[in-house]
Parts: sequence; C-alpha cells; structure tokens
Amino acid sequence: MNFLGRPLWAIMLVSVGFGQISISGNAYVGYGKSTNDFNFSEDRVDLNGYWNNWTGWLQFELADPPQLGRDVKGLRKFRVEYSKNSYTIKFGDLYEFWGKGLVMNMVDDQAINFDTGIRGILVSWSNDKYYYDALGGTQEIWRSSNQVVGFDDRVPNYGIDNKMVGGRAGMMFDQSFIEFQLLNVNEDHPNPGTKITENISHKLYGINFNYFGKSSDFSIELAKKDRNGSGIYGDGNIYLGPWSIGLSYKNYLFASLSPYERWDFVNNTGGALTLQQMPTVFKEHNTSLLGKITHIIDYNDELGFHLRAEGPLFAETMLAIHYSQSSRHNEWVMDQNWEWEKSESKKIHPSTDPLYNPFKEYFAEINGYALDNKFYYVIGYARTEDVVDIYLNRASDVYRSYSYEFLEAKTIPTHFTYRLGNLYSIDILFEYQEKKKGVKLFSNYPELGQDLFDSLYLNDKQINRFISLGVAKSPRWSATLSVDYSNTDERIVIDNDRKNNAIEKALDTLWDTSLTWANFEMVFNVNQKTRLSLSYGSQRGGVFCSNGVCRYIQPFENGYKLGIISSF
Repeated sequence: MNFLGRPLWAIMLVSVGFGQISISGNAYVGYGKSTNDFNFSEDRVDLNGYWNNWTGWLQFELADPPQLGRDVKGLRKFRVEYSKNSYTIKFGDLYEFWGKGLVMNMVDDQAINFDTGIRGILVSWSNDKYYYDALGGTQEIWRSSNQVVGFDDRVPNYGIDNKMVGGRAGMMFDQSFIEFQLLNVNEDHPNPGTKITENISHKLYGINFNYFGKSSDFSIELAKKDRNGSGIYGDGNIYLGPWSIGLSYKNYLFASLSPYERWDFVNNTGGALTLQQMPTVFKEHNTSLLGKITHIIDYNDELGFHLRAEGPLFAETMLAIHYSQSSRHNEWVMDQNWEWEKSESKKIHPSTDPLYNPFKEYFAEINGYALDNKFYYVIGYARTEDVVDIYLNRASDVYRSYSYEFLEAKTIPTHFTYRLGNLYSIDILFEYQEKKKGVKLFSNYPELGQDLFDSLYLNDKQINRFISLGVAKSPRWSATLSVDYSNTDERIVIDNDRKNNAIEKALDTLWDTSLTWANFEMVFNVNQKTRLSLSYGSQRGGVFCSNGVCRYIQPFENGYKLGIISSF
C-alpha cells in the first residue's frame, strides 16, 4: 500500500526514527520603528536536536533590516556533532576557544554584530591525560570602515575571506595542564583603491600553561605570529581565606602602526587577526555610563596590567577594588616632513606619558544585603583617564609641541533593590558622571602659547546622569522607566534638532530636556517559556563594548520596540 507515492514501511521507519529524536529550541521576534529611521525587523529560530550520539543545531533568520549588520534571509548557521567514546566530530559553523584567545577565540556577538566563527570541520580526541584537536574551514568577517565607500554605522561595508587549518594538543596533570597550538590562515585582503585582492598567509604558534592549587592559581600564554608579531598574557590569583588577590598582565605587539594608521585595518595588512580576541586586562563594566567610556583596546600594540582584590568587608557586605593601566610600547614623533616615525625606546611596562596613549582606571565597589536580606545595594566609584588619539608630536633642539585627545571621568554607579514580600520588588539604578573630553595642546613656541585645552563639548565639563526606576511582580511582569540626560554635549549632537517624546515633554517641567533620552519598557512573562517586551521612547547613542570590541551605536529616537522570546 502506498501513501503519496511512498511505501508504508518507509513511512513507519521514518516515524520510529523521529520518535527517538529530542528536539528543542527558541524563537525571537524583534521589531522597532523610530523617527530617526533606526528601524529594524528581525526574527530568529534556533533548533537543537539530539539522537543517540548525534546532536544538531540550525539557526534561521529573517532580518530585513536587522538592528546591526547585513540583511539575512534563510539559514544563517548550522552544525552537526557526533560523539562516541573519546572522539568528537563537528561539522558546520564552529566557535572554538583555545587557551586565553591569543591564537584563536571565535565569537558570535549579535549585540555588536561581531562574528568570527568558521564553517568547517573539527575532530577532537581526549582521554584522562591527553587531548588533541584538528580543524579546518573558511570564514567571512565583515566590519565597518570609513576607508571604504558606503560607510554606515549599522551595516558593515568591508569583508575579508579567510581559509584556515590548525590544531592543538594538550597534556593534563593533577593540578595543571600544558597546551600547544598551531594555526595557518590564508587571508584574502581586498584593496578598495586598486580593487585587487591580496592573498596573505599567516602562521600562529601558541603555548599556555595553567596551574590550579588550593590557595593559588596562575596561567601564562605566549603567542607568536609570522616573523615579528607576538603576545604574552599572564594571570595569577592568591586566596587568603575569603579574600582573593589577582594580577593580570598583557604585552601584545603584533604590529607597530603610527597614530594615523592605528585603526585602519583596510590599508594595513598583517597585525593581529580578527579572530585573535585576547584578554582585555581591565574590568569591563556593565553599567550605562561606564560602558560608554570603556577603553578601546588595541590588540596590535598594547601592554598593561590589572590588579584586583575582592572579599568581605563585614557581615553581608563585599568589597571589590580594581586598578588597570596600559599604554603603547613606543612613542611616535613627526619628522621634518610631517611623517610619523617610531622612537627607539620600547616599554615593557605601561607608561604614563600622554604620548604613549596611556589608560588608567581606579574602580571600587561595595555590595551586600540589609534589612533581613530584603534590601540589596551596590555602590561604586570609578576614576578613568584615557588618551584616545595623538594628533601632533614634533621636537627639535629648541622647541617642542604636541597635541592629543584625552578623556577624563569620575563616575558613581549605584543599584538598589527592595523586596516587598515574595511577589513585588522595587529596583532603582542611579549613575552620576563628570566627564572632560577634548584636545590638549602643549608648545613652547612663543606664538602658540603653552598647555591649552579645547573641550569637545560646549562646556568644559559634561555632567551625565542615568536613572532607572522599576517595579516588578514575580514572575509575571515588570515596568521600567529609564532617563539618560546631560548638561552639554558635542556640537553635532546639539545641532541635531531633536523632538521630545511624550515622556520627555512631561519631564520638561523639572529640567531642560533638550539633552534627555527617556524610555519606558514593560515586560510580561506570558508563561514559563514565553516573554513579551514592549518599549516606547528614546535611547541615547554612544559606544557599546562587548568582549573587548567596541563600536558606535546610533541613537534610537522617539519610537517603539517589540520583542518576543519563546522556548520549546
């Protein structure tokens, strides 16, 4: 007997086979519309399947346009994995992390549209003492650059194709392990000026050692790239009862680029590859105002350290102290033809000289519970200093002049939560920041004057405040009002004729809301597997950082967003 041309026994066999498969997944629907055309419509479905020794993953996406990135319609990612005994084979879209990432760290971070995964195959073998990995595949990495026609804050305009093959081997001991890594990458690097694609071959070697003890642990990783590039990362922690003290060190020098060339990855080949996402060695903040002034790490040329201590201050209260410092290895000086030249001096520890692009930050935070654990609080303080760019540096036997852009900020982030019984809670976030940003000029030329400062803001100092007021009923709903406002900003922001939304107009009776961004969001848990969010208002633009990678996100003006997340 046939059914639609198929034998009955085949249909029964397929039915039995699918009956042994376990399928789960999640779906996301996002939609946004604003008056400044930050509009998006993106839907994603992730499917995960399990059958005996097999697992599979499919991701479908319909994004036209997405919040960030290029349009996607159809199958975006897939992976099939087979594991048995000591062997594992993966085929499809792979995201692997070797050591601390000095040789390879593949990520897919859609919040900043950053994808460094490969499409290929991975074969792994391991037992109680040894492990081996071998992989190969291709990848296409898209980034945004103003050196290429069609630059857009939201849509990347420059793509690089890579073909790679590599492997690693490790040996495990009782309290430690050692790992060796080798990776070969062939990069197709397009030149937008000549429209010729240059093929560049890279070889990366890595070794890392890790020790885990009862009262201490430490790790060190070294990477060598091609002939000249190299990187060193070290990390150690000591545990003194409930307290821990840690120190991390970085020394990355994969390319020496002048201040003019530093961020131009289009016209400068070589250097650190995009898939080398190494430790940042500074505290990455998740608060609004501190997140917008995160130091942008230069993986090609940066050295520094991060010192930290964490532990209980007294009952129910924890204290964390962090200090980070970094700089470039060399100073760059302009010759008589106004061309940049690298100085002979080379640092092995970070410099505080402003011409080395120094960065330093102090951060302290206390958090804990009070009032029978009904009240939770976080209070922090940060002082940040960062030399962003060097514009001029000329010297002679008699005269000296230099200029650079710098940022200096003092920030106080706070977070308070109070529980009203078992169902209701009140959530308050308040952040205060004083920030100076501008260009500093020093010259002993009589006609130029000495030590001048030109602020990038209309005032010498920008005062920022971020307030978030939330009420929630567990586990059904939450409502949050967020307000981000300043006393001044850069001319390009002030000249942008903003039209206040209904919330900002209501707040205009309390202060001048011309530099205020207000947003109201409701979140409903429809059931245990489905969440609905709806927001109305404006969100301020600025730098957003994740995993050490930062990019500018344009503001979302006077619009609404809808989001649905469901698992099955």
